[in-house]
Amino acid sequence: MRQRIRKGILSFSALLFPILFMFLSPYVIIAAASTGIINGSAIIFAIFFVTSILSSRLFCGWLCPGGAIQDMAATANIRPWNGRVKNILKYLVWVIWFGFIIYLWIANRPLKADFFYMTEIDLHMTIMYFLVTTLIFILALVTGKRGMCHSLCWMASFMIIGEKLADFLHIPRFRLKAKSEACISCGRCNKQCPMSLNVQKMVKEGKLQSVECIACLECVDICPKKAISCGIKRA
Repeated sequence: MRQRIRKGILSFSALLFPILFMFLSPYVIIAAASTGIINGSAIIFAIFFVTSILSSRLFCGWLCPGGAIQDMAATANIRPWNGRVKNILKYLVWVIWFGFIIYLWIANRPLKADFFYMTEIDLHMTIMYFLVTTLIFILALVTGKRGMCHSLCWMASFMIIGEKLADFLHIPRFRLKAKSEACISCGRCNKQCPMSLNVQKMVKEGKLQSVECIACLECVDICPKKAISCGIKRA
């Protein structure tokens, strides 16, 4: 039942993406920064960072419309897509992108806030929406399960930094907990994981701490021996 609810929420977020796009766009925040404006995207990304200190990457697994698009593409390509180099790429993209935004804010002071800057649905934004959604879908088709999340997502780094900050400050946050003695090595968790993680190995080692985990809880719900639990816990 929980997974039906999660997938229903993701599907609904995908339907709302034409509206949500202006507040999640990597382009609109740059356009706003170039005129000295802190727009809705900047505020939303800041909220992602703050909330991830407690909620980890629940947004990615339960609410992200880009994730929903990738899950649709996964019906055509279920190849695992995960690896050190593949995962590092998104950090390089994020550093360049966010560094450029900071530069634009500094260069265009004094700053002012306008949450609804460039939120009009016109031909320009329609084209940008089409280009971004097409990129997400094609990338997932070419790479594999949640390829965009692993390699190019401009939002994931905010939440991963939030997780790391919570662990550094010993703040309890949402995380998975393994009971290694209960694992029977059936492999169901590995097959079900949308992020292509080796969940079985992590359970055996008693460490379910991957920053690539999006807290979808597929592994929790599929495990026949309830070897994985979840909740607000310390590292």
